Amino acid sequence: MEFTELADYPLPSGSLTEWIPTIGDDAACWSVDARPLTYDHEDHYRRGMSGKPARGQSPWLGAAFEVHLPFDADAVRRTLRAWMLRHETFRTTVTRSVDSQSNNSLIRLTSSGESLDMLPTTVGRLSGGTRVRAHLIELFDNRISPLAWPHCLVATVSGAEAQIAGDGFLVVFGADHSVMDAYSMLLAISEIQRLYARELRGVDPVLPEIGSHVDFSAHDRVVGGELTTEHQAVEKWQRFLDAGNGQFPRFGLPVRPDGINPHAGHQQNGMSTWLLSTEQVGQVNAHCRELGHTVQSAVLAALALAQHALVGDTTLRFVMPVHTRHESQYVESIGWYVGIIPVEVDISRAATFGDCLNAGAEAVSATKGIARYPYPRIAQLLGEQAAPQFVVSYLDVRFVPGAADWERWRGRTLRSGTFSDDEVYLWIARTPVGMTVSARFPGTEVAEAGVRRFVEALGALLLGFAHLGDHRTAGQALTSLTIGYSEDKFPA
Repeated sequence: MEFTELADYPLPSGSLTEWIPTIGDDAACWSVDARPLTYDHEDHYRRGMSGKPARGQSPWLGAAFEVHLPFDADAVRRTLRAWMLRHETFRTTVTRSVDSQSNNSLIRLTSSGESLDMLPTTVGRLSGGTRVRAHLIELFDNRISPLAWPHCLVATVSGAEAQIAGDGFLVVFGADHSVMDAYSMLLAISEIQRLYARELRGVDPVLPEIGSHVDFSAHDRVVGGELTTEHQAVEKWQRFLDAGNGQFPRFGLPVRPDGINPHAGHQQNGMSTWLLSTEQVGQVNAHCRELGHTVQSAVLAALALAQHALVGDTTLRFVMPVHTRHESQYVESIGWYVGIIPVEVDISRAATFGDCLNAGAEAVSATKGIARYPYPRIAQLLGEQAAPQFVVSYLDVRFVPGAADWERWRGRTLRSGTFSDDEVYLWIARTPVGMTVSARFPGTEVAEAGVRRFVEALGALLLGFAHLGDHRTAGQALTSLTIGYSEDKFPA
């Protein structure tokens, strides 16, 4: 499953319909909700108020996928309504207090959903996927915001010129980060498919009972409110930031030419590619199991070795997103269930790739537990304003509901364009059909070249480990590494 901008998804021409949630015009449809926002949600909202982007976040997230059943507008409307009734996060929003003496207070409003409906707006038949794409990007960019409900919009393309299997149609949705994370995007693909099959054919969607992210928010607030500067999570973040003189670590290779304004905030570029096939990931996994590790450890080891090969550093430092779905009721709940942790992979004493695996596993285990403590609250305690610059995400998504069908459905997770001259993000995913890496980085030639070299080195090291296991020393792995590799010339 690749994670790219909508511009990189091949959209068909066809009849475009927008589906906009509505909850009546009566203020009585909304109730003041005493459950507080998560610290991340509050930070996201306040940055939206100030016009500043939230830390490392795209303005919206989403997905595109095909539904291989005939298009029925009323069934689509009922499906999307059922989806939004199932997840309370879609029916809650935020407003500011009208009391001038407490104008910093934020108030949550929630709807029971009794008057919720999906308003279809027929855009018409657009010839050419380019026109469809331009319309959707404008819709999502202009309408999706943490400041105004609805926070999720959906569109369908039916009657496509390039016929979709089963006389089907395409679904594209975008949502504000306050109501959705990366795992939620993946969950939504299968869930919408199953709900539509129920509405059209009466097929039982077999969906489990789930909890509400709004309830999780109250828990997050309690956890964050109990933090002090003496707490281990705060102390670990303090040490991590102190190592960079109060700044987050940056990507090791240059990302902008000398003289560029570091605060100009130009639109970033992106890339997405496959690192390993299913068979090759299986080989990596087998070698890891022999050494008592997981594929994640191999990815971290290869990242650290790539950094050493290209930059010379023996310690790789970055920020990693980690899920906070620790209760079973939240496993298939849509919402923002993500914390971040500091990671330092030190391979200075590693003699073999196995030693690098140990270093990767130890780096994550040392800090993984602090993901449950909201970083915006920790930043408040530390008086810290710096934003993450180099972020690496690793997800094993093979067991997400519907994962086996993503390729057949042409499923793709989406992110909006992002503006930054510093940030480098890597999203690495183990999927049912192999391992992918997606990236975003500053829109400069030097950044493009550096990120591609880094990704190629990462792929070469993982491929070498897949073929040979731990039969070479770490030094041999580095000296035999060919940047700009292809599989057929990777040294045996």
